[in-house]
Amino acid sequence: MNEAVVKALVDAAELKKSDSVLEIGAGTGIITREILKHPIKEVHAIEVHDRLIPLLKKSFENDSRVRILGEDFLQTDLHAISFTKVVSSPPYAISDDIMYALFRKGFSIASLVWQLEFAEKLLAPPGSGEYHALSVLCQNAYNGTILQKISPQSFYPSPQQFSAILVLKRKKKVLEPSNYDSFVKFLKTIFRFRNKTISNVLNQAQRHFPIPKSAEKIQEVLRKMKIDDVKLFLLEPEEIVKLFNTLFEK
Repeated sequence: MNEAVVKALVDAAELKKSDSVLEIGAGTGIITREILKHPIKEVHAIEVHDRLIPLLKKSFENDSRVRILGEDFLQTDLHAISFTKVVSSPPYAISDDIMYALFRKGFSIASLVWQLEFAEKLLAPPGSGEYHALSVLCQNAYNGTILQKISPQSFYPSPQQFSAILVLKRKKKVLEPSNYDSFVKFLKTIFRFRNKTISNVLNQAQRHFPIPKSAEKIQEVLRKMKIDDVKLFLLEPEEIVKLFNTLFEK
C-alpha cells in the first residue's frame, strides 16, 4: 500500500492521546508505524503469519505503546482487549467475519481498507439490492463514509478490483439489540427472504429461528409498528432492531 493511502487511512481515525488502537493484519508494520506518529495510548497489532511476528516484535521492541498479538484474529477474544478505535487493512477473505466481530465489540471510529464492493455493501441503504444483514448492523450503530477509492496499483501484489478506505463513526444514540448474537442469527435468517413482506418473512423464519410469540401476537406487533405489509428490504435498520427487541422481549 502506498504512503499516501496509509497516511489517509490513519488520519481518518482522528487519533488522540487517550486512544487504544486495534490493527488487524499488521503485516510488516507499515500502518503500525504511521499510527505511532500520533500521540496514542497504545496499539494492539494482530498478525497470524509466523514469519512476520518476529519481524514485528523486533521492529517495535523499543516502543512500549505497541503490543504484538501473534494469533488468528478470528480466535482472538476482543473483550480481553481494550481498544477505542480500529485502523487496519485486514484480509479481504474474512471480511464478513471481521465486521461481525467488530460490531459485536463496538468502537468509536474505524478506518478500514476493504474491497470497494464490500464497503459499498456495508453502506447500502434500505431498498437497494445490496442491503443485507451486515448493512443493518453497520448502519444501526454507525455513520459510514467511503473516504476514497484505491486503485489496484496502490498495492503489491495488486488485487483484481478497486479497494476503498471506509470510515465508520459511532452514532450518539443507538438502539441496541437485546442480544447481539441472537440478533445476528435473526438477521441472517430473515434476509434469506429479503424480497417478501415482513409478515411472510417471519412466517418463513419460524422454521429456522423460532420466535417466542404466537402468530396472533406477531401480527399484532407488526400492525402496531405499521410494517405488516412492508417488504423486509425496505425496513430501516432501527425498525429491524425494534422489531427484534419487541418479538424477543421477556
